[in-house]
Amino acid sequence: MDWKNRMNSGLSEITPYAGGKHKEDAVKKYGVKDPVKLSSNENPLGVSPAAVESATEALPQANLYPEGSNRVLREKIAQKLGLEPDCVLVGNGADEIIYYTAMSLINDGDEVIIPAITFPIYEIAFKMMRAKIVTSAMDGMRIDLADIKARITGRTKVIALCNPNNPTGHALEKNEVYRFIETMPNEVLILMDEAYMDFANLEEFPDTISLFKKGADNLIIVRTLSKAYGIAGFRVGYGIADFGLTALMNRIKLPFNVSIVSQAAAVGALSDDDFLMKTIENTKKGKQTICRAMKELGLDCVESSTNFILIDTGMDGNEITEELMKRGVIVRSAKNYGIPRSIRITIGTPEQNDAFIRTMKDVFANRR
Repeated sequence: MDWKNRMNSGLSEITPYAGGKHKEDAVKKYGVKDPVKLSSNENPLGVSPAAVESATEALPQANLYPEGSNRVLREKIAQKLGLEPDCVLVGNGADEIIYYTAMSLINDGDEVIIPAITFPIYEIAFKMMRAKIVTSAMDGMRIDLADIKARITGRTKVIALCNPNNPTGHALEKNEVYRFIETMPNEVLILMDEAYMDFANLEEFPDTISLFKKGADNLIIVRTLSKAYGIAGFRVGYGIADFGLTALMNRIKLPFNVSIVSQAAAVGALSDDDFLMKTIENTKKGKQTICRAMKELGLDCVESSTNFILIDTGMDGNEITEELMKRGVIVRSAKNYGIPRSIRITIGTPEQNDAFIRTMKDVFANRR
């Protein structure tokens, strides 16, 4: 059977999402022993100890289906943010919340504005629902809010903003975000993906939760516990939105979408402020170390408010990535993001950062 003739037409222009390479890729391809993986923005300090403890306690219940509404975890998130639990939707990673947003709101031909350089899942999710994707221009490595505003039409349904942005690491300043949201038509939903907000300077970062509490009901704020809280493998993210929108999304939410063990891990992680602070401090020091070393090599780094750095290598990003992987360090090429000379490096432990710096120096010494 020719499945292409039977498929959802929204899939015709979708390229499957490709994550960062794994350790096994370097081992199989180059025979590298114990490679350093800095390609997927994972927490190098491991899993929150409180998350491990809570997950371990929940393991004997793994024969049971989880409570369908994720009530305990939603209440924990709501309490932490000063919200009503009905405004919280829990997902199997933040990606699931993005998919539910598209599935709940988009009709054929609705327009969705997405910056030219950003997280690819937005385009996949909305194209799946046969939206017309309107690509906004970048201002260098910055998301250009003025250009987004100029592209709004009567067909615009959603604007997808990643702040801080992946893969650039750049964060929008709070006052420009406030002005942007204030001038948006109320019928346009702003999907504000704040997966990396824990690493930003919170004094300068927009307090979107406060905006939501004050009545900005055309916002859905998406966050994850994968990065700063160190539970990427448990797959837990959440969305904050008006109850009317979460009610729509609950109509299609997969039953039992987050396991008992994952929910327990998330509740534990959200209580582990000590681990969070250690992660943020490690990230801050690591960024300083790597950026200083890259400057010595004559390379430019985008100022980052995340746990990764985008580096302009001046060469083909795929080639540099391969050269690093041959030497046992795995990073992410930004070529498929439309930034052909750049690589994205996750901040690791001090030892992992030093390994990356040494390897970069070796690669560039052999290319000159």
